[in-house]
Amino acid sequence: MFQKLGRVLRDRLQQQGVAEGVEAAQVTEIFKQEVKKRFGQTDANSFRKLYLRGDTLEVSAYSPALASDLRMAQLDLEEAIKQACRGKSYRLRIFS
Repeated sequence: MFQKLGRVLRDRLQQQGVAEGVEAAQVTEIFKQEVKKRFGQTDANSFRKLYLRGDTLEVSAYSPALASDLRMAQLDLEEAIKQACRGKSYRLRIFS
């Protein structure tokens, strides 16, 4: 019935780490799908970095033109991600 505190803490940290990784993978994949729908296959793979930090998805695009297009569609992309994530909001930070 009783477990060592160290084991309980280690198990909890592992569970949270996996959950955060799964969440990050889901959000980045949803973002890529939305970009593919709006801008095409070529632009969906044109990112240096996609990184989820807290509730912010950081996007670094290879092309300044793509970054500009993403900024113009930012509100729509954030809303699409919110819909796909059952109401949880994520912000986008877009770099070029």
